Amino acid sequence: MDFRSRAIGRIPKLSRINRPEDLHEIEFVDGLAEVEVPIRLLESVPLKHAERLNSPRLDRVVQSIRSEGYSSLEPIICRVGALGNWVVIDGGHRITAAKRVSQEFFTNLFREKVCGLTFILFQTPMSYSKLRPKVDLESDGPDRRHSEKPASGKKRKRRKRGKK
Repeated sequence: MDFRSRAIGRIPKLSRINRPEDLHEIEFVDGLAEVEVPIRLLESVPLKHAERLNSPRLDRVVQSIRSEGYSSLEPIICRVGALGNWVVIDGGHRITAAKRVSQEFFTNLFREKVCGLTFILFQTPMSYSKLRPKVDLESDGPDRRHSEKPASGKKRKRRKRGKK
């Protein structure tokens, strides 16, 4: 069966983050992006809901990373929130465990166990919604903020301020 005719979109290319400024230049393809972030720059990534509390599951992930190293074959899934934060959908335990293991001196003495984390980001209609201006201003037209009509099409009545 030929699946080429069933392809929905293009595949995003891998964006590597080398500086914190590179976070603002991530290219999305059809609302998706694949991003690789070095562990040293993880603190500059605007993650939300990434920290996990101590649990047996977290201990197993930490022990696995200590013994085998971190594998980014299964990326961390995040959506871009209304303020531009990366909201973690899947992979919070891996992020917390990778941070802990990367800060251990003796574990990383001969070889770094965690080099970088791979993220899959997706945008929703609400992504960056609180950062966008409420009214789009055109550079060659008049300022529309003051000339907009109410949604109902009727003029608003102004109340006079004064003594009742």
